[in-house]
Amino acid sequence: MIEQALLNFFKLNNISYKLFEHQPVFTVDDKPIVTKIDGMNVENEDVPRPHFKTLFLKDKAGQVFLVSVIEDKRVDLNALSQELSCARFSFGKEVELLELMNVTPGSVTPFGLIFDRQNQIIFVLDEDALKLDVVGFHPLKNDMTVVMPLQEFLKCMEIMKHPPKIIRIPIKSNA
Repeated sequence: MIEQALLNFFKLNNISYKLFEHQPVFTVDDKPIVTKIDGMNVENEDVPRPHFKTLFLKDKAGQVFLVSVIEDKRVDLNALSQELSCARFSFGKEVELLELMNVTPGSVTPFGLIFDRQNQIIFVLDEDALKLDVVGFHPLKNDMTVVMPLQEFLKCMEIMKHPPKIIRIPIKSNA
């Protein structure tokens, strides 16, 4: 169980979190039905919002980016590549995702950066995350969500040697 290694990492580094177990979710539109919180059975509980979506991107030059943005934003990839001063983005391949982060589509998470020991991935975080008290991401599997205070998350990313580049994520207009 790969997620157990991550939970052990949290414990080893005194990172506080709550673990929500639910049916697998593949997109931010899927509403998780929580069955357990920190191992205790529950009914009629929700994972605290907002949720994040995390995009695994690669620019034309081959640089890999992981971009986490609040769930309801439609990211303008062209504007984002300009913001980051890099060539045009495309979505990374599943094989690269598995190779670099040990996760599959539907389970993409900043916590997968624990496996990027060569620091090949640039982590980008939506600046609106800084307005939140807590953030939630999958712990390497899409049938669980880890919710933790924002400062604990940032500490976690520092320990993993992937402090986020925090920027305003450009969004597509509704027009």
